[in-house]
Amino acid sequence: MSELGERLQAAREEKELTREQVAEETRIPLNYLEALESESFDSFTSPVHARGFLRNYATYLGLDLDDVLGVYDQMTQGHRPRRDLISPSQATAGSSRRLMWGTDALLGLVLVVLVALVVFSVRQRQNHAEPIPTPGPTALPTPTPLPVYEGTSYDMNVYLNYPEHKLDVQQRIDYTNVTSETLDTIVLNVHPNHSRNTFQLDDIKVDLDGEQVQPETSILDVRLTVNLPRPLAPNEHVAMFLEYTLDLPRINPGEEFSGASFGYSKQAVSLGNWYPVLAPYREDGGWYGLKYFPVGDPFVTEVADYNVTITTTQGVVIAGTGLESHEGNLWNFRAEKARSFAFAASDRYEVASTQVGDVAVHSYFFPANQDAGEVALETAAQAIEMFTELYGPYPYRDYRVAETEFAGGMEFSGLTFLGSVFYDEYDGTTRTPLIPLAAHEASHQWFYGLVGNDQLTQPWLDESPAEYSAFLYYERYLPEDTDWWWFYAVDQWVPTGKIDSLVYEFRDNREYFDAVYRRGAQFMRDLRAAMGDPAFFGFLEEYQRRYMYQLATSRDFFSLVQEYTTADLIPLQEEYFRQRILP
Repeated sequence: MSELGERLQAAREEKELTREQVAEETRIPLNYLEALESESFDSFTSPVHARGFLRNYATYLGLDLDDVLGVYDQMTQGHRPRRDLISPSQATAGSSRRLMWGTDALLGLVLVVLVALVVFSVRQRQNHAEPIPTPGPTALPTPTPLPVYEGTSYDMNVYLNYPEHKLDVQQRIDYTNVTSETLDTIVLNVHPNHSRNTFQLDDIKVDLDGEQVQPETSILDVRLTVNLPRPLAPNEHVAMFLEYTLDLPRINPGEEFSGASFGYSKQAVSLGNWYPVLAPYREDGGWYGLKYFPVGDPFVTEVADYNVTITTTQGVVIAGTGLESHEGNLWNFRAEKARSFAFAASDRYEVASTQVGDVAVHSYFFPANQDAGEVALETAAQAIEMFTELYGPYPYRDYRVAETEFAGGMEFSGLTFLGSVFYDEYDGTTRTPLIPLAAHEASHQWFYGLVGNDQLTQPWLDESPAEYSAFLYYERYLPEDTDWWWFYAVDQWVPTGKIDSLVYEFRDNREYFDAVYRRGAQFMRDLRAAMGDPAFFGFLEEYQRRYMYQLATSRDFFSLVQEYTTADLIPLQEEYFRQRILP
């Protein structure tokens, strides 16, 4: 142990604190505290994580933060990865690669792995020599024969040219026909296609019988129809292979909702709803191909398994959905039964993390907003803990909150984007918009993530409970500020509108907020009063359990409510809904 570890230990012992006490109060895992005091920085997943935990620990101990971080930087200077970007020629070469699946690719992958092992061994002997920029993505092998898969899965190989805001993607979709009908077509919703000159489909193949063939396709708005070479019978499997490029649009800092979560900004790249995704299939209506609409969240997705590998330029940190592993600028994320896969990338991100039970919570923020980033982390951790108690277990091992440059919040499986405007306006008090927004978005891991819904025709089903969940957060953790929350979130707007309106019926986001969020929170408050707390919270927990990994409907919601109460709910429906919803 040298100067830094001794300083941390001495400061802790001076306060007569054990590591266990510090871990409980700061939520820094005990093994990380031990690693900091013993200067075992290799115990952390990355230098960024080590620095974030050190910042939190030093702040808690009352040490001079600049001095402590300066010592750390001097100690680790030779071990931290370079943050240089690869040269434009290297970036162009990487982004122009077109890699195909097949036997040759499998042999190539084996060679790549062997070479990587040799390089790793040499680099270990060279005592952390300068890293070599990673080339473009490695091809994904095609299993032979094709696997029998009982759900939908996405395997994606992505090369992100961060300076140029471009992506090259190879995507495999495995789908088993779980319907009772024979299908002649498959429909994918390609949300990036609504933005002109953004999405370019370079190649598509379909494998039904062990051979890849080129299908006929057509695209209208965001709906891509794939005509299968032969009908797909119930329980039969098909694999689709797509290659495409994305040239990202610039995000307006004042943008909200769908236009705010896809594109690039000054300090980050935001990738939400960015890949072709299988449309839901309805027995009474066929494939649910969507149309883009600029208000609200015009997306409807079903759960699937994801395996996403992202190769990016040097020095970029990626916050994504699922279990993360990375080496240099090669990142991999895996998630099971996720409703979406999203990621944010920045060469400016700093990271702070904490643990809530079995869930690791991470906050990604820009250097100028460190205090706000740590508040976002604390709020997210408390919200995950509380909503796990109220609604049921959080379904993933990680939850990430990433600052991106827009004027709202956007939810994805295991990941939330929070707008920089809320970080910039953080004033150090509990009556600041960042806190209710972070709590609202965390609750979407249940209302949207675990239990989905049609966000175009019944958006209230996730947004109304999520908005009321932000009040529940204040009721639990900040009870003296509940009146402020109601004024800030609802009352000052004097909201109007019926909460069960279609997204297409709103002229702008203000009308959408008033009806679906603000009136929705009032409805949830009045429903709680009519049912009583035991029945109300019992209903919410059972709602998550009964409809997990499904797309629930308004009828499902009220049918379950009636199982928990004999109260007359017709006055509530007449007050808040356009039409009565019979159980």
